[in-house]
Amino acid sequence: MTKSEKQQRPIKDILLDGDGFELGDGLLTLGGERNRRFMQCREAEGDSARSAPANDLRGKNGPRIGVLAIQGNYASHAQALIEAGATPVEVRKPEQLASLDGLVLPGGESTTMLKFLKLRFFHALEEFCGSKPVFGTCAGAILLAREVINPAQRSLGLLDAVVERNAYGRQIDSAIVTAQTALAGGPLEMVFIRAPRIVSVGPGVEILAERDGFPTLVREGRILAATFHPELSSDRRVHRLFVEAVEANILNPS
Repeated sequence: MTKSEKQQRPIKDILLDGDGFELGDGLLTLGGERNRRFMQCREAEGDSARSAPANDLRGKNGPRIGVLAIQGNYASHAQALIEAGATPVEVRKPEQLASLDGLVLPGGESTTMLKFLKLRFFHALEEFCGSKPVFGTCAGAILLAREVINPAQRSLGLLDAVVERNAYGRQIDSAIVTAQTALAGGPLEMVFIRAPRIVSVGPGVEILAERDGFPTLVREGRILAATFHPELSSDRRVHRLFVEAVEANILNPS
């Protein structure tokens, strides 16, 4: 099949097709040009690598942390995890969760992610994220929340927080904010892109960073969530914090 023919192939109806969706050009466009280039490099590695149960991006050292790779900027998260000392694994099917020590739910468009998460995959995420460390950024934080508003939508309901979608405005209102946090090492750069806002949290949620009085980085047990995009900064403290949590859970699972 020629490249032109591949581009013209429609993406399968994920709600009706039992075999899931195809990662064609139309879907990759949702993730942006960076993910398109990343996936082109992956294609060049050959059929044997792509047919593995889960594709390690580099190395066999450090905890195996999945990155949900159906939409959003998962490629940058994978690179950040490598730099933080972990082995990232692309996750596109529920069965790929079985061998992982933790999971990152990246930013992107939460409603689009939900469309690609068929019922079986959604329930698999609920089970995994309820028992293993998980880190959600931007749209990922929305998916983790107990309640989502503006408008209301389905979520995993695992983080005791209410999250308001697109609270800081449209794409043009995106901003980079540098502020002190609870993390060691001085001020932290926080990149906000059509960011949600955590409007309230439960008593068991620890606030690690804020913007204008609202939490931007929170932690509750094994769950870490950020309304900004730490993968777009060179500072790896947030990803290291998550990798350390995953390592601690491996040693002392609860």
